[in-house]
Amino acid sequence: MESTEKRKSPRITVDLVSVEINVLPRAGSESEVEEICAAENISESGMMFEAAMPFNPGDLLRLTFALPESPIVIRTDAIVVHAMKRKKFDIGVQFKDLAIAEQKLLQHFIAKAAAAAAPSLHSC
Repeated sequence: MESTEKRKSPRITVDLVSVEINVLPRAGSESEVEEICAAENISESGMMFEAAMPFNPGDLLRLTFALPESPIVIRTDAIVVHAMKRKKFDIGVQFKDLAIAEQKLLQHFIAKAAAAAAPSLHSC
């Protein structure tokens, strides 16, 4: 059986990460929609968040968020790769042009979270 997994890097579940979403205007459009959403999971290359409003695959968004225990604010553009209606909308995005420092911050956060989630090799 083949896996349909398309992600380049694994995602981890996150709590307490709020994401400010701005829709980047397209040519001929003046409006920017803003929403603050709760992130559900994150990886080095993207994230999924729950939104009250729908976004469509291909929409270009500007995301602003901070990881737990980090004073650094990450700002990056992202493209919507999937959207699924549930109670709200589960929106999956892929980061675009994430700065090297922000990539390193995400790598460190994910490695630390994965290590904390791994079962301990020591027994009592």
